[in-house]
Amino acid sequence: MVLGMGFLNNKVLAADTLERKKSTGARLDNPLGEGSTIISIISNILDWLIIYSIPILALMILIGGFQILTAKDSPEKVKSGRATIMYAVIGFVIILISKGIALILLNIIG
Repeated sequence: MVLGMGFLNNKVLAADTLERKKSTGARLDNPLGEGSTIISIISNILDWLIIYSIPILALMILIGGFQILTAKDSPEKVKSGRATIMYAVIGFVIILISKGIALILLNIIG
């Protein structure tokens, strides 16, 4: 009898779900965000790029620091570690500047 009750409950839940779908209809949200201009799309992409670049920046700084620490007497390895850190920071600064430019253009246009 318990099994029959569970089966009955599933039928009721399925019918309730179908009724809700019929009454509300299908809805698709814009995957690119609220704005439909190219500047707002670029701004949304840069938001995600900043989110993913922060951990990459931290990892590259750690790798560069590890290269410097393990260089011992080799000035080439020290230069390589410094270059790794410098290029990681330069890349992150470029991402931040591009986000700033996109925000300025978005304010001018919209």
